[in-house]
Amino acid sequence: MGDGSDDGGDEETSAAEATATDESASEFVVPTETENDRETEWRRALAEAGELTPDVVDAVATIHDKRGVRAIEAVSEGRVKRYRDFTVVVGHAAEYVVEDGGCTCKDSSYNLDPEDDGQRCWHVLAAAVAERIGEVDHHDMWYSDVREFI
Repeated sequence: MGDGSDDGGDEETSAAEATATDESASEFVVPTETENDRETEWRRALAEAGELTPDVVDAVATIHDKRGVRAIEAVSEGRVKRYRDFTVVVGHAAEYVVEDGGCTCKDSSYNLDPEDDGQRCWHVLAAAVAERIGEVDHHDMWYSDVREFI
């Protein structure tokens, strides 16, 4: 009974871990898979490492230039927040909602091509980084309620 039970338990644990991994990956508001191979590569590496590594920081800064650097700064300053209804990145002048890989900022609306996965505002990049390294500040409240006070 010991050998058979142990093997079955390991299989059950592995299946549960795989399900948990799949569920946590689907919780990202900024998808890992993109049309841009370089973008997908750093997002996968970050999700696997669970922390900022020099290679990932270099990739984000190289691919996204100043936006990538600002995103990493925002994450290090704890400016990515998840509410019940939205993920929000606190900018210098306002807060921006990041949802489905897009953002409510003017940079996203006016300067970036929404069809180009290589172009992202720094708010979206910050959310992508923070989600994958567990640096999202969770708030058990509705952002729509909080927004009334801002």
